[in-house]
Amino acid sequence: MLELWHEAQLETNDPDAALPYWAFAWGGGLAIARYLRDHPDTVSGRRVFDLASGSGICAIAALQAGAADATGADIDPFAAAAISLNARN
Repeated sequence: MLELWHEAQLETNDPDAALPYWAFAWGGGLAIARYLRDHPDTVSGRRVFDLASGSGICAIAALQAGAADATGADIDPFAAAAISLNARN
């Protein structure tokens, strides 16, 4: 994690760049993703908006659970790139 954080600091030329939270599946996101896997009726056929998405794990889990559409959104440009890349897989 520290190596990735350092790379983000170099890329942005900002020694105080934020921790790359978007690079890891956090406990809350994992819990929601697991819940959606176990309870697909929660999102089946619905549109989902995952605010402060980070890696996009919740939006992706919603799609895998049968959501009609899912959007992951984050203000961090690295997170937005991570969401896009993760959604491709």
